[in-house]
Amino acid sequence: MNEQLHALVEHTIAQGVGARVFPLSWNGRRIWVKQAVPAKQKVWHRLQRFLANITGIPLLRPTVSPGGKAGLDSEAATLRNLAAKGILVPDLIDEGASWIAIGDNGGILKSFIEDEVRAGHDDKVKSYITAAAKALAQLHMAGVSHGAPLLRNMTIREDGEIGFIDFEEDPNARMPVADAQARDVLLFVFSIQREFKKRPELLRAGWSAYVTAAGEDAAQLVPLRKVIRLLRPVYLILRPFRRWLGTDALNGLLAYRTLRKSLYRN
Repeated sequence: MNEQLHALVEHTIAQGVGARVFPLSWNGRRIWVKQAVPAKQKVWHRLQRFLANITGIPLLRPTVSPGGKAGLDSEAATLRNLAAKGILVPDLIDEGASWIAIGDNGGILKSFIEDEVRAGHDDKVKSYITAAAKALAQLHMAGVSHGAPLLRNMTIREDGEIGFIDFEEDPNARMPVADAQARDVLLFVFSIQREFKKRPELLRAGWSAYVTAAGEDAAQLVPLRKVIRLLRPVYLILRPFRRWLGTDALNGLLAYRTLRKSLYRN
């Protein structure tokens, strides 16, 4: 423990920072302090657990953070594990009873992509999406999963290397690795569709880059095919009503269609 940093963090929190995650300057670098939060168990999580049990599909299990000190300890352990595997994640600098301090991992990838979209730099946008997909595949090839690999939870350094942040959820402890990775893939492609719904080519590019990097025989594609098959009736029921669906539901249908066409070649 660094006593000076520890004291600075505790003093800053005592002053009332007004944010769960906040930056500090320490030894000439920017660091981030992440405070503990209560567990987020909701009715939806109980429904997820029920669906996982009746369908036999582990990736449907809820992976909500336990919250509190346990949640911080879990995230710190994940950071250490991924760093040891060569994955670009924030370095763990210090830990307190209700917080952890981590290093800066680069700019948020989602913001970089949005800037290039506004500038009309289509080639750059596509390159960011494919780089993110390849980085996720590399993380999976290291034998782990992320839990929430959304574009806002990916970072990019000045050298172009893609990294990851926000490891509150730990699917690795709640399901087989292949299922956790399949869940990652679903969340990743949905994130692309949700953020850039008018650019379906970006979803296709991201998915294609992931499969190319991970391999068409990757273990995580087995449970992914299973859940896509399970969702087929839901898709058929909802498709005629897509005009009246909410944004997330519609984005889910569009992402599902892309995955099914690729996984089943029809």
